[in-house]
Amino acid sequence: MKRATSRLVAGALSLAVVGSATGGVIAAQADDAAPRAQAAQQGGVQITPARVESTAKKGTVASFTVKNSTKDTLRVTVTIRPWSQNRATGQVAINKRANLSPYVVASPQVFDLRPGTRSLKLNMKRTTASGSLYGGIQVFAKQKKKKATNGIIPQYEVIGALRLNPRVKRPNLRVGAADVVGRGNGRALILAVRNTGNTLDPVSGTVKITGPTGRTSTIPAVSIVPGQVVYLRGGSLSGMKGGNYTATWSITQGTKRYTAKRTFRL
Repeated sequence: MKRATSRLVAGALSLAVVGSATGGVIAAQADDAAPRAQAAQQGGVQITPARVESTAKKGTVASFTVKNSTKDTLRVTVTIRPWSQNRATGQVAINKRANLSPYVVASPQVFDLRPGTRSLKLNMKRTTASGSLYGGIQVFAKQKKKKATNGIIPQYEVIGALRLNPRVKRPNLRVGAADVVGRGNGRALILAVRNTGNTLDPVSGTVKITGPTGRTSTIPAVSIVPGQVVYLRGGSLSGMKGGNYTATWSITQGTKRYTAKRTFRL
């Protein structure tokens, strides 16, 4: 079973936690001022499993475990937050300005944790209109009794993924405009696509380019969070002659197929 592990985040008296993500799990990065070796020595916070997955329904939907491997009692706060997805890379990070508490909460949400583990439940208060919910489980912990050493007070953050899948999948995409990005040999063709459905089924396909130079490329598969927009990559345009082109995009998500034609000029 996979687990998500925090790193110590430390600074002079007050500190900020910075999260970055690839795929479904975000592990907090250590502040540049905090030695990594020190973080390892002092332990941290873990959640197991790193990805909590179930079917969306009212009531208790899942459980997970929080582990305190430090020597101190920690005050732990658990918040469920929505994902924000990078359009260019498809990577996700939690949106710390919003939370999903009207829909799902941890039980308990705030508690003291001595060295050891505690099991928590996730309760869905009401279902979403789409029938699914995808977000991050943010676990933030700090010492209950602050013990500053050389002006450093440790705090910890670890983020796991929450997937509450719909009872009935309704895949649906809205295909937008195409564009050419980059310069010289680094030019590439992209297509904006919004997930207006309720699943995380990967989006993939092919794009056929016709014009002064012909080319067919495979679209790398990417999971788009419902409601988010991602730029599908239609391959490199390196070596192609100048002129007017037509790109025929053949896109697949689950059992649905889409075809879109877009023109562009080099």
